[in-house]
Amino acid sequence: MGKYYYLISGLPELQLDDQKLILSLIDFKAELNEQLSSSDKKIAGFFFMQFDNINLLNFLNDPETALNPLGNLNETDFQEILLLFKETDAPKHPKLPGYFKKFIPDYLADKPLFQNMSWENQLTSLYYDYATSCKNEFIAAWFKFNLTVNNILTAANCRKYNYDREASIIGTGQIEEAIRYSNSRDFGIAPDFPMVEEVLRLAEIDNIYEREQKIDLLKWNWLEEEGFFHYFDIEHLFIYLIKLQMLTRWVKLEKESGQKVFRDMIEKLQQSFEFPNEFTIVKVK
Repeated sequence: MGKYYYLISGLPELQLDDQKLILSLIDFKAELNEQLSSSDKKIAGFFFMQFDNINLLNFLNDPETALNPLGNLNETDFQEILLLFKETDAPKHPKLPGYFKKFIPDYLADKPLFQNMSWENQLTSLYYDYATSCKNEFIAAWFKFNLTVNNILTAANCRKYNYDREASIIGTGQIEEAIRYSNSRDFGIAPDFPMVEEVLRLAEIDNIYEREQKIDLLKWNWLEEEGFFHYFDIEHLFIYLIKLQMLTRWVKLEKESGQKVFRDMIEKLQQSFEFPNEFTIVKVK
């Protein structure tokens, strides 16, 4: 892995309460594509795969849908990949994510990988299984932490609003299974995830704007603490990507829109909670 002294020293400092963006995600992505080594581009690619997931579902539903440029794959890539899946049982493409190989054939055959789960959640479960197996320990740890926090929040909302928890929890690991099925307050995961009570307290905050801010602050602080000794490496840049994504969301979200965000979150709960709020998915038929 390389060291990126010039790139990192020139990045503007980010604070979660910043009121405007100095750097956009799309511009930062272009900068990374120019300066990262091939191996580090693959690591950064784990971040951008979340947009590939959205683009894949949209493309499968309607190939004419405009793709989010933050994804790793462009329209030509999707066209080539889908054609390969229709022509062979063992498609090979230099930009094909491993978990797409599981998802696309079952989607095309309308054979769910996970019963009673939306296609969005099925794809995201595969994505998190893939990302938490990343050989880069920090990247894998972030995805595991983020997944667990999001699942706890989702489970708490399912309990509160009587939604199907089994179909809403993402991932297939031991902690995910406990959150999916356990009836104890902390889902029996406190020994493996000591922050569970803190996350559950955040889930109880009635003010949606305040709650979302504190959830992001929790994640921001985790990045600060766990990434403290990463100065000029790909991990530092990965942290910057996540922070920039958070900040992008909050700059766009005005305080008075909090109730609309709340209604949207509840409406989407039964289908998926995993995708960033600022991006929309064309509903899959």
